[in-house]
Amino acid sequence: MESINELKTLWEHSNDAFLILDQSATILYANPAIENVSGLGLKQILNKNIRDLLRERLINNSASLEAIKERKTTTKEINTFTGKNIVSTASPVINSIGRLHRVVCNIRTTTLLPRKKEAAVDFPVEMPVVEELGIPSCKAIRIGYGDFLLVFRSRKMKSLVELALRLGRVDSTVLIYGETGVGKELIARLIHERSQRAGSGNLVKLNCAAIPGNLIESELFGYEPGAFTGALRSGKAGFIEIAHGGTLFLDEISELPFEMQSKLLTVLQDREVIRVGGRKGKAVDLRIIAATNRDLEQMVKEGSFRKDLFYRLNVIPLKIPPLRERKSDIPALIAYFRKRLGQTYGISKEISPDVVNRLFWYPWPGNVRELESLVERLLITIPQQNITPACLPYPYSTTAANGGGPSLKQMVEAFELELISEALEQYKTNIEAAEKLGISLSSLSRKIRKLEETPKEKGFM
Repeated sequence: MESINELKTLWEHSNDAFLILDQSATILYANPAIENVSGLGLKQILNKNIRDLLRERLINNSASLEAIKERKTTTKEINTFTGKNIVSTASPVINSIGRLHRVVCNIRTTTLLPRKKEAAVDFPVEMPVVEELGIPSCKAIRIGYGDFLLVFRSRKMKSLVELALRLGRVDSTVLIYGETGVGKELIARLIHERSQRAGSGNLVKLNCAAIPGNLIESELFGYEPGAFTGALRSGKAGFIEIAHGGTLFLDEISELPFEMQSKLLTVLQDREVIRVGGRKGKAVDLRIIAATNRDLEQMVKEGSFRKDLFYRLNVIPLKIPPLRERKSDIPALIAYFRKRLGQTYGISKEISPDVVNRLFWYPWPGNVRELESLVERLLITIPQQNITPACLPYPYSTTAANGGGPSLKQMVEAFELELISEALEQYKTNIEAAEKLGISLSSLSRKIRKLEETPKEKGFM
């Protein structure tokens, strides 16, 4: 028994994923690495049959089923619906009387093997788009039951939103990276609302940077009656308990005190929470989505963030690009904010195309949040009906107006590259894209090379 426990302990600390299946292909055991390697949560696959995973399109292939059928070790390259590419080697275990007893699978990423040149497996998602802004290629997805939309036009955001919608189908832990103001909470809400948990629980948000260090433990874990001076006589449930059945969104996770990180790790591992002043754990069923604007991996190297917690959170990382790297979203966002804020305040004003062109070149250090604030400021403080570049306050008024911005030629080239980028996304072949754009194939090829060489900071998608 001791050797079995030792073996299990070693598997628990392995970077490779391991599965043990019975003779009917039902998963009896999976080590924690399966979440990071495959993007599938432990709760999603334990006690599930491989055939169910195939039927639900969580995976597109199986080495285990062939190993069971052929009674020999089999290796398969597999795509998971989260976009992970993995290699599974399944080995049948035959008992003393010659019968199949178990199947042991070793699973790793395909970065260890040369990639095959084959078409990627498509896991289609339904894009619940609300088309109402009148901007070509613009997508607007309603978040929640209010009037708030997730508005985007760029290819980067389209890919990110499609992945977020796929993540709604699973229970894996997600870590969202992004600068302040890019919309991390909107993406977290989108994932939750497209999940089964939206029907059984709420998205509970805790901003780890907004609660004083001496209160974070009682707020997160709750406390028993009389646990400390000033505690409620009835005790109090923490955010973890409140999120039972739903999703706990831990914003600014990098600001969680170091001593609290080990306690959160215990919750993630054991799926139970112990209140402050309590001795008995309470089982919790929740999904964790965390977000940060800092480099957690660097914090791990510096010793300010726990390595084991980082790997528990970083199962599926999502990086939201800053607004300066997806500038084709700017006109759509301006149109959306003008419409929504205009309805809120009962204001009907126009923002001239020259204003949009100028703001296109602003670097947006505050990202989408800064853009929304600017549109609100213009709508409320500018008395005239048509908002022109002369209405822009500093520093927006200096963009492209003092020799530091783009020339007319650069702006035309930027618009042209944007149209080409959209055409390449819309049409299946370069020949078809060239025909629709009204240019020759050789001309399109030259422009594609220029598009690929365009620096990120210029913001072309």
